[in-house]
Amino acid sequence: MCSQRFLCLPFALMLGSVYALADDGQSLPSVTATGKRQTSALPFGGKQKASDKIIAGEKFQSRPATLGDALAGETGVHSNPFGGGASAPVIRGQEGVRVKILQNGSDVVDMSALSPDHAVAADTLLAQKVELVRGTPTLLYAAASPAGVVNIADRRIPEQLPQGKAEGEAALRFDTAAREKALNGGVTLGLGKHFAVRAEGLLRRAENYRVPGIKLGETLHYLPDSHNRSRVGTLGVSWVGSKGYLGASYSVRRDQYGLPGHNHMLDATSMHIFSTAADPSRPQRMYLNVYPHLMDDSDLAYAHEHGGMGHEHNAKHSHDSPYGHNHDHSSGGPWVDMTAKRWDVRGEWHKPLAGIDKIKLTLAHAQYHHDELHDGKFYVSPGESAGIVERLAKEAARLKGTPESIFNSKGSNARIEVHHRPTNNWQGLFGAQYTALRGKAELTPRSGFPAGALASWRRRLLPDHTDRRFSLFGLEQFRYKNLTLEAGARWEKQSLPVHYDKQLLSLDAVVRDSANNKPHAAPDLRPRKENALSYSGTLLWDITPANRLSFTASHNERIPAPMELYYHGKHLATNSYEFGNSQLKKERSNNFELGWKHDSEKWDAKLSVYQNRFRNYIHGENIRKIGNIHTRRYIQSQARFNGIEGEVGYHFSPEHKITLFGDLVRGKLFGLPDVRGREMFRDTNPKSDDEDYDPYDDPDYPWCYDEEGLEQFCPPESLGVQTIARPNRNAPRVPPARLGLRWEKSFRDNWSASLEYTRVFAQNKVSDSYFIREKTSDEKESDEKEGISGRDLTTEPISEDKSRGYHLLNAGLAYKKRIGGADYRLSLDVYNLLNQKVYVHHSHLPYVPRPGRNVVFGVNVSF
Repeated sequence: MCSQRFLCLPFALMLGSVYALADDGQSLPSVTATGKRQTSALPFGGKQKASDKIIAGEKFQSRPATLGDALAGETGVHSNPFGGGASAPVIRGQEGVRVKILQNGSDVVDMSALSPDHAVAADTLLAQKVELVRGTPTLLYAAASPAGVVNIADRRIPEQLPQGKAEGEAALRFDTAAREKALNGGVTLGLGKHFAVRAEGLLRRAENYRVPGIKLGETLHYLPDSHNRSRVGTLGVSWVGSKGYLGASYSVRRDQYGLPGHNHMLDATSMHIFSTAADPSRPQRMYLNVYPHLMDDSDLAYAHEHGGMGHEHNAKHSHDSPYGHNHDHSSGGPWVDMTAKRWDVRGEWHKPLAGIDKIKLTLAHAQYHHDELHDGKFYVSPGESAGIVERLAKEAARLKGTPESIFNSKGSNARIEVHHRPTNNWQGLFGAQYTALRGKAELTPRSGFPAGALASWRRRLLPDHTDRRFSLFGLEQFRYKNLTLEAGARWEKQSLPVHYDKQLLSLDAVVRDSANNKPHAAPDLRPRKENALSYSGTLLWDITPANRLSFTASHNERIPAPMELYYHGKHLATNSYEFGNSQLKKERSNNFELGWKHDSEKWDAKLSVYQNRFRNYIHGENIRKIGNIHTRRYIQSQARFNGIEGEVGYHFSPEHKITLFGDLVRGKLFGLPDVRGREMFRDTNPKSDDEDYDPYDDPDYPWCYDEEGLEQFCPPESLGVQTIARPNRNAPRVPPARLGLRWEKSFRDNWSASLEYTRVFAQNKVSDSYFIREKTSDEKESDEKEGISGRDLTTEPISEDKSRGYHLLNAGLAYKKRIGGADYRLSLDVYNLLNQKVYVHHSHLPYVPRPGRNVVFGVNVSF
């Protein structure tokens, strides 16, 4: 029957609502609501802040297809791109789990927050609108997204009947940079008086995109492994009545795209940051070999590499050596094969009771699978023998097209909202949400891995786990004359069990310590449980009909994500090793935003200034760098982000406008924890270089005495535990400042044109960290002369690379015409008209260039 109990109640309520919608004590009217309304993440509409943004779906038909790149032109929003197949939005310097991505007001159940190379399983090409929401309403969807919530709204579940028998849209486009061909469309059919059926789909094929030039041994004018293939199909059906609707949809998505810049020197290496016997006074913790995420700081043994392949001899990343290593581009590199399936049920019941405006119910279930596939290439050390080269070539050929790493997730989301309007000046909603997301990631076993009972050592990138979260939320809006107050809160409870292989752990537990014949330490396998409470308030003051001031203050709490807690090992796509930290605490932030919005006949303006103050800010710190291979571990500190964003537009006429826009964000990390090493000792017994010297013959030797008065050597003096302070620093990968000018003109009724120039400034405020390592024997020599032992750690600086600025010039021309019952739009857009070399500082691959000059031609039809 109902296998997941948390789905039963909402599903039963939705079934009951069908009867209520159909039988409310009177017959249904013959005419039901029609139109193109979609679910909105702004529940109250109307009163928007300066930083809220609603972007019509039409605009995305000529923008890049991936979400981050499609939104990168909006103020305060940048993109973290990964070749041509994936990109995620960076909003006000925040990304990943701090930026909530929604699909029709419900969670996008995928693994895109795990890594920038994971595509967001939602499409802007199929969107009817994309909403960027900030401030108090974000608490309806997430506990810690003050930077912003992104909602991608489409028509997969019709909320109203189509006008006439059918309505729909289709779009076709081509571009020159990637020779992209994209076709998408959808149609909604009305069946009888109450049923609507929706079908939509997307086909996209893009080759490696062109660049002004990249030196990979030779100068290329395309970026290897930046190709993309996408296929999406969706079918939805709704029952629409006089008091609401109830609908369901099913969607299948398939993406294949390249991973640019892969370093095959990474293939045969591994990295450790723990020791099973870091503290000799404790039993060995052998279970760390199987589940290394169980380590704590006492097990930390600082990063050390196994199977090194000479990364330290790689050149530094530069425009002359973008990858920093010899890159074989004679054939394609590794690629991602992603499949996502999603089921949705959604409904609204209007005016069910006095004082209740509507009840909204949402159910979603999604399955996600992501393989990173071997390209059949391999790395050979200089001077390697012909026999070994032949063996490596055969092994690589055998592995081509097989997964190197596998990511899986399966999740469900259930949500209920009750909207009320007691008076004309008071409206609000409250609700509950339950999400369960089970996921795991692992490297595929290869020859050379340990055999037998411990064959799974260090292969689990992310252990099999389930992230369960139950939330209660509410948002109220009060209006008094020209003042509007919004207040919201969200309480969230998490349970995060890891699904351990008990047999594998028991095999470790029976092993005895050969020195003391004691069992090895037993791990703590209890699930992590935690609560979080966030609250916010927004005051809007309509000073005049044309001017609105807004002030938002919030306290947000965020429970660490599984990736931050448990990920442990190689990250093929970013050429790095990443390590979670199971001791992370709840992240807290206090956030403030002041906004001004103006809208008059000649002028319009939006300006926002903000500050985010964090305690226990979670971020990945570079703890080692060998050549261009980074090792990162999640740590916490205090942080502060300040920023300003805005735009000012002047209307020469209703059809002619010029706009000045820009944004700036700065991030600082401070109060970082000290690095703790071993206890240090100073030898208090004098030494002599005379080999014949005997302290027993020296009447002045400073002896110590035991309880019986017998002479003995003095014990070493404890100098405490060695600590190394982490200095304050800039936050890593903070986007650079931007300033731009946009001209827009409509003429001759059907034509429109635009020209946009953006100056992206250099980013010189980069983050510095330290590589902590043990001293070499030569470095310990001076300590030995001082009689000091235990002062074994030293540091080497690791600096984030600076990024140069660039000029971005875009132009567009469009023609609209209505013929019969259909609207047609032809568009011609040119991006990066100056063919600039563009490198994105806040990308995880800042040395991978973005597309050069790109001409996009599109045809859109709607009826």
